[in-house]
Amino acid sequence: MAKAQSVLERYYLIPFVATALVAALSLLPQYQALDRGSYDVLLGIRPPVEERSEFLLLNADDLAVAQVGMWPWSRHIMADGLILMREFDLNYAVFDIEYVDRSPQGVDSLFLNQEIPHSFAREFESLEGNISALFGALYQGTIPLEEAEEYILQLVDLSRAARERLLEEVHSIARDNDDYLGRAARFFGRAFFTTTMLPDDVGLVTVSDDHRRFILDEIALENVTGDLELLPEARDIQPAIPPVLRRAAGAGFPNVLVDPDGVRRRVDLLSRYQDRIFGQLAFRPLLHWLGSPEIEVKPGSITLRDARHPDGDIRDITIPLSHDGKMLVTWPQKRYDQSFRHLSFNDLYVHGLLEQDLIANLDAMDGAGFLQFGEPGPDLLPAYRYAEDLREEGLATGDSEVIEEYYQVRAFFFDALETFLAGDADEALQAELHRIISHPETPETLRETYREVQEDVEAFFTASRDIWRRLHEVRERLGRELPGSFAVLGHTSISTTDIGVNPFDGQYINVGLHPSVANTILTGDFLREFPPWYGLVAAILLSMVAARLIRDVKPLPAAGIGLGLLAATIALAAGLFIGLGWYLPILDPLLAVFLTSVAISLAKFLKAEGDKSFYLSAFSRYLSADVIGQIIEDPERLKLGGDSKELTAIFTDVKGFSTIAEQMTPADLVRLLNEYLTAMSDIILELYGTIDKYEGDAIIAFFGAPLDLEDHSWRACAAAVRMKAIERELNPRFLESGLAPGELLTRVGINTGEMVVGNMGTPKKMDYTIMGHAVNLAARLEGVNKQYGTWTLTTEQTIRAAGLDSFLTRRLDRVRVVGVKEPVRLYEIIAESTSAREEDRELAEIFLQGLTLFEERNYTGAQKYFQEAKKRSPQDGPATVYLERCVKYGNAPPAETWDGVYNLTSK
Repeated sequence: MAKAQSVLERYYLIPFVATALVAALSLLPQYQALDRGSYDVLLGIRPPVEERSEFLLLNADDLAVAQVGMWPWSRHIMADGLILMREFDLNYAVFDIEYVDRSPQGVDSLFLNQEIPHSFAREFESLEGNISALFGALYQGTIPLEEAEEYILQLVDLSRAARERLLEEVHSIARDNDDYLGRAARFFGRAFFTTTMLPDDVGLVTVSDDHRRFILDEIALENVTGDLELLPEARDIQPAIPPVLRRAAGAGFPNVLVDPDGVRRRVDLLSRYQDRIFGQLAFRPLLHWLGSPEIEVKPGSITLRDARHPDGDIRDITIPLSHDGKMLVTWPQKRYDQSFRHLSFNDLYVHGLLEQDLIANLDAMDGAGFLQFGEPGPDLLPAYRYAEDLREEGLATGDSEVIEEYYQVRAFFFDALETFLAGDADEALQAELHRIISHPETPETLRETYREVQEDVEAFFTASRDIWRRLHEVRERLGRELPGSFAVLGHTSISTTDIGVNPFDGQYINVGLHPSVANTILTGDFLREFPPWYGLVAAILLSMVAARLIRDVKPLPAAGIGLGLLAATIALAAGLFIGLGWYLPILDPLLAVFLTSVAISLAKFLKAEGDKSFYLSAFSRYLSADVIGQIIEDPERLKLGGDSKELTAIFTDVKGFSTIAEQMTPADLVRLLNEYLTAMSDIILELYGTIDKYEGDAIIAFFGAPLDLEDHSWRACAAAVRMKAIERELNPRFLESGLAPGELLTRVGINTGEMVVGNMGTPKKMDYTIMGHAVNLAARLEGVNKQYGTWTLTTEQTIRAAGLDSFLTRRLDRVRVVGVKEPVRLYEIIAESTSAREEDRELAEIFLQGLTLFEERNYTGAQKYFQEAKKRSPQDGPATVYLERCVKYGNAPPAETWDGVYNLTSK
């Protein structure tokens, strides 16, 4: 018992050793990478996060780069885009583009292509008109020649003033694009740029003290409370340049966090710099969208108090943080190009090109007088130019009323343009030209000129309608994608280097992080990561459960239980992650349970192998290999103590062996016994019998334990018959070789009944044996053979259990043997039915007829049958016994009260 307790205690040490090993392994980078990989696997089987329709990735993609030109673009491109975005009611424009240095001056192409030609035409037309009027007046004499000098000097002054105005406008072609982008950001109203947090105090650019103060005073968040020391701290900042940032709605840091295995799973939402708090690039405009709620920082969470959700509901948002203070990003389970909505910046750029082409056409048509032939043609260019004036005023002042009027006038312009181009102005114009050409008084030279004008009309209207069709398609697309959207702008063309790895895409463009961050918060689909020590706690608990479950089972089922626990652990972790978004470090308990299961299973296997060797060594002489195998499978069969069950016992003994032994040397006797007992034992073992012990030449065996055998009675009887058969083969060989001085003739006693079987003795010395009344009867029957002259005796219970048809038998007396009170019917087993000789069958039938008459007290009639039996087999013992009784009872019959049971007085 103490040894078993010691083994159990050792088993319970294994979980602690396994967990300690896991704890040591968890310090290795390779192990940590595996743990992060298990997180990614669970993230992959989790239901996909909802991708809110508001989030839009506005990409400077391959299509846009092919149209605009090599990246980086001139900043007026983005400025023009911002102005157009507001026209289509874009909600937020978040630039994942770092404008941290000044750009060279650019050329205002719109001004160059539209305003400058108009200005030159206007000034020269005015100058030409004045010159023409002066010379006309001189020619007509309206102005005397002597007064002409005064008018000429006035004309020179007008020319000089026109030149100054044109030079001033030409200088305006050169534009400060940084300033233009900043003014466009103010014009848009909700543009957010970058302020990168740096880990050291050496920035890539120099930040002026004035700009740094602006960042701290205007860009930092104001309403952050709580344990701010929990937030990461930057040593320096790298903000967008002043012309841009000072007119933006705000800024956030675009810093990307990468786990040691190179995968992006988490992000800082807030960061400190000089005791001021800054928001992440997507988090900052999201806060604005949510009504600038108060932010409370606590260990394990960031809470947005009374956040105003897009649906109008006002409620808190509690953002859980992982053990390292980061927010786990709930990524869409897709590649970058498949996640969220996408729109190419090319649409915004092409819109501007098409608009310029259309205005150029309208200018030409207006100069030719084409716009006068349809409504509202005459109003088109004045409305457009008025809108452009409002645009410049809005860019200069940021006046919201001016900006709103700008968009209203543009809306009128495009509606009017669509009405004009859909109308019949060209048909009216062509009809008028046709009338002039057809008029008989029109000179031929004018007719040719008007035919050319007809061609121009068709060309201009066809081209303008085609440009408008394409522009309208772009505007419809922008009208679907932009209104109410939260757009993140970034460079995503094939030349971009801003590429990282997330759990679902090995080349996920980093700009996709920002809508993923905002989407995680807005959907509330948060992930929570337990600290690493949770995994170790789970490891020790689950491995102890494993040890408890498998300590008392066999190695193979133990392995099954171990696998089941592994599956249950995975199911538990998956359930927590899928159902609640809680990630328990799964590798620790998995590995601990695995190591515990393997260690205990291995220990049990080694112990079982040792037990197997012991059983094979201890029982191979007494049990068959099959029986030993089953004992090895279930050693409990051999536990100390006994069980009561029905078995069949068999006792054998060699007739007159003492006399034979006296005639032999000890060495020859041992040799003879070995060969004899081996042959007899092999028969018992072949029939799955168990040899209890050897007592000299005697064998004590039983059938039905430890291996349960339903036909144990038949097996015992068959063993007796086959032992007598092998005896007939052995004796000639023993006699011829001189190994035995005489024949070895075996008597066998067999009985079936309730017996106690088991290991009897002490834990240090035990014997697997049988005990009980039924055992004693079998032993007595072996000796009773001497009284009847038989070789194999059994009881009626045994032979009926074995099957009366299975063996050729002779029924004998009902007797009481020494030490047994209850009378039993004796049967002699002669042979197996399938192999019995015909003469044996006839002898048994004759004997049965005689026995029947004998038990009916017809001794004279019975005597004749016994005499016939003796005649057929002079050495037949039962016939001799009953013949003597017939003679005796014929002279002196037994009392009428005699029950027919013989009391055997000797063993």
